[in-house]
Parts: sequence; structure tokens; C-alpha cells
Amino acid sequence: MDASEVRRRLRDRALELGFDRVAFVAAGPARDAARLDTWLADGLHADLHWMARAPEVRADPRRLLPGARSVVSLLTFYHTTPAPPDDRWVGRVSRYAWGRDYHRVLERRLRKLVRFAGELAPGARTLPGVDYRPILEKEWAERAGIGWIGKHTNLITQDAGSWFFLSELVTELDVAEPEVEPKERCGRCTACLEACPTGAIVAPFRVDARRCISWLTIENRGPIPAELRPLVGEWIFGCDICQDVCPWNRFAKPVDDPAFALDRRRFDSDLTDFLTLDRAAFEARFEGSPVRRAGRDGFLRNVCVALGNRRRPTDLGPLLGALADASPLVRAHAAWAIGRLGGDDAIDALEARRAVETDPAVALEIERAIDAA
Repeated sequence: MDASEVRRRLRDRALELGFDRVAFVAAGPARDAARLDTWLADGLHADLHWMARAPEVRADPRRLLPGARSVVSLLTFYHTTPAPPDDRWVGRVSRYAWGRDYHRVLERRLRKLVRFAGELAPGARTLPGVDYRPILEKEWAERAGIGWIGKHTNLITQDAGSWFFLSELVTELDVAEPEVEPKERCGRCTACLEACPTGAIVAPFRVDARRCISWLTIENRGPIPAELRPLVGEWIFGCDICQDVCPWNRFAKPVDDPAFALDRRRFDSDLTDFLTLDRAAFEARFEGSPVRRAGRDGFLRNVCVALGNRRRPTDLGPLLGALADASPLVRAHAAWAIGRLGGDDAIDALEARRAVETDPAVALEIERAIDAA
């Protein structure tokens, strides 16, 4: 079987499994490894320490799989509809997390595709990846001709925008097609830089994760810096602003993939309802959801910040419950939110909590909240 026939069969099988686009490129030295090293050296990755692991592997997928000849880039759209109605959707969740955890969904599809590749060429090894292996997946997709890396550092396709997941196969199969010279089509547009409320896109093609709402609300395990909390708005998991404003996303094609459709059982409630979740209830409610990545305490921290930015007096009661939460992280952000609500009742509640608070960091948040109320 020649390479073109193997490619055709792999592509057909990938589309059957639910992938939307497939492209092939030769494995070899990465071009963007040095730029990533500079980004890491400048500390812009916050505490995403895994991104600094195995730099020699990241620089060449042939070190990940000795003997690798090709990288197969796979694109999966997740722009599902309908969008949440404005009158019921309280708290903002990144679109990719509306449904099931994409890692699980794509890994199952990739395992089937790996088995199929093994049937086409018995003995040829193939490794799958869904953003957890040290592979510069956006670079390989760009070199394979899928799209270009935009100023917000997401990959963009000319005809369908950027609402998609990337995954890949690194394989010993010789199925590469000629490499495509990437053509960056952002031009003079700076919509994503201007729209980012925290200024996380510090320059075109350069993001400071420490200021990114997605990092602040998902990967960050500590407090959200006080100066950034008002800028987070009502995002309680992730952020889509840079993609929402990208002109290329006017070409986005909604897909009917139940794996990524909005799961209303998880989100159809008022923000304050989340504050009642203990650890077991949180795990149960978000089983199989990307939201579990934030952890119960981190998620409730985000909810408190969103409530502080919503500034509804009726939210004081639920926030008082959070002010007595077992987690210092939750208590600290509940105090901040109560200070944002202001008023005599808020001050009285904060002062009452100050009298019994034992955690120094929370006590400091309470003092600042009283001053702000």
C-alpha cells in the first residue's frame, strides 16, 4: 500500500471517528522551540511547570518516538449550539468546557485511530497526543497547512476560525505531505490584544499566563491577585474573550457533536447555588467535565469573585456561608466579594468573622474588605 492510500484510509477513518480535519507533515526539528524557551525563561508560563519539561523532546518529535517519520494533525470543532440564554446563564464558562472533557473524548477516538494505523501497517509504532505530550501541536498543525498561529497564540483556520481542539499522532508511518509555508493572516488587527481585560496578551503572539483569566480560574491553585479580580468579570471557568472578538470566528461553523454540547444539568443554576457544593457534591456534579480541573476550592473561589463583580445585594446571604467555608481560599475571596457589595450588613458580617478567623491571609483579606465596604 503506497503512502497516498494509507493517508486516504487514515483520513477517512479519522473523519468516521469524529475528527473534522486531518493533515500530514514530516516529523523533524521544531521551529518554535527556541521561542517557547524564551517565553519560559521570562516566567510567562506562571506555574505551568510541565511546559518546561523535556525540552529536547519538545524540540523534535523523533525524540518522543525514535524512528518517527510523520506527524498527523487532527482538528475537532467544538462550536456547538445553542448558546446559553442570557436570562438564565449566570457566570461565564469557556465554551470548550460546556460538555464533556475533551481529553477523554479525543483520547478514545485517538486510540481507535492508532489501532487502525496498526492494521494498515503492522509493526509500525504510533503515539497519540491530546495536549499532554511535549509536542508543539500548534506548530505542527500550522506546518501541515491547517491554519496559522494568531496574535492571541491560538491556531486559526481561514474558513472556520479557532473554535476547535488539536490532537495528533506521531508515527513511524511515512505519510507526510509537502510542508506548507504558513501565511499569517491577522494583518494589522489587534482586536484580541485590545479586548483582553487583564492585558494578558502583552504583545502580538506573546501571552503572560499570570494575567490570563483562563490560567487564573483553572490552573492557578492560589488566590487571584486582588488587582486582577475586578477584571475577571463573571468568568468562573476559563475565558473566550480573545476568540469571541476575533474577526475570523465569524466563519465558525456550528457543529452537532453531543460530546461538546452544553450540559445544562451542570450549569443551569444561579451562581450562588455553587457555593453550597461540598467536595463530594462538586465531584459528582462535574464528573467527566473539564471544570473538575479547577478543583472544588478553586471553582468556588472563582464563583466568589464573579459574585463580587456582579454586586447584587441579594447575594450577601450565600456569601456569608462561603465566609465560613472550611477552605481558607474560599473564605478569602468571599470576604473580598462581601466588601464589594458594601453596606452596614456586609461590614457587620466581616467584623464578626474577623473576631474568629484564624488564618492570617484570610484575616488580611477581611481587613481590606472592611476598608473597601
